[in-house]
Amino acid sequence: MKDYQPAKQMVQAPTIEAPTRPNTFPNYPSLGTPLSRMSSNSEKSLGLKSEKKKIGILGLGSIGSRHYRNFKELGCEVLGYDSHRPANAFDRQYVINWADAIAVATPTEQHGNDIIDCLVAQKPMFVEKPIHGANAALSDGDLGILMVGYNLRFHSCVKKAKEWMGIGKIGKPLWARFTCAQFNNKPDYLRDGVILNWSHEIDLALYLLGDAKLVAGSHNTEESLADLCLYHSTINCHTMVHLDYLTKHERRGFLIVGEYGAIEADLVKRELYHKNNLGHNADSFYGRDSFDGNYITEAQAFLDRLEGKEALGCTAEEAMAVVKICLEAKRCGQ
Repeated sequence: MKDYQPAKQMVQAPTIEAPTRPNTFPNYPSLGTPLSRMSSNSEKSLGLKSEKKKIGILGLGSIGSRHYRNFKELGCEVLGYDSHRPANAFDRQYVINWADAIAVATPTEQHGNDIIDCLVAQKPMFVEKPIHGANAALSDGDLGILMVGYNLRFHSCVKKAKEWMGIGKIGKPLWARFTCAQFNNKPDYLRDGVILNWSHEIDLALYLLGDAKLVAGSHNTEESLADLCLYHSTINCHTMVHLDYLTKHERRGFLIVGEYGAIEADLVKRELYHKNNLGHNADSFYGRDSFDGNYITEAQAFLDRLEGKEALGCTAEEAMAVVKICLEAKRCGQ
């Protein structure tokens, strides 16, 4: 894979004036338009006419640059826009109009405007997590967001755990614990807080155990540490979620305890264990994938969805359920 060098790969594109739009989202009639009825860039079941997809990237920071490289690696034509790197990027509206689909990787607070402009242009989207700020844009049940970037779903241990849960290896879940403890002092992470930034673990809890509501939560003043308690009413199961920026030795994983044993995952080492009720290993799994590989698999899943294929990934509805819990947790007392 080549290093990302947008300045060498791009030339200055003509500026196309963005359409005038009102300040409130619901005035757009296209918000509730299913992609299956969108004309110009989609066919039946979202299949695109061109075999080589044209992907526009909004935001060329760390994650946006990663998506840029990955879609190029998968054979797509890619153009990018970033307001902080105008010399190295195309005009924003030009990118939106040119692309078959858009990957939104701008800062969280910009997601709402980016999503609306892509919906107006009738472009299917991959949106980086979290989609906080897009609430009004999604209020009409829009189908334009095909995938949200909760990429731990593509982790080999998570997929295997989902399989084990599906075949009833531990019976009915009784309680669970999810942990993401990674030292981080970057300003943008500190600004947004650990709850939204490490919301992958909340998504995993809902993905593996079903819908839940927040029943308790606490965080410190800087929101560099938080603890949440979720309740999955359909299976009468409680989940604890611990998130922090403070732990120097990275810890990331989960424990799900059931009637007939437990599933324990170390997502850093990519190890998964099924333990019986005596605490002995009844089964084990060791993943051979990688963090970088999970991002590429996620990008390929998005391309598959563009062609109308079934593919793993987090939907907009699922992502909004995660955001709802995050915002409630941020409002909890210290």
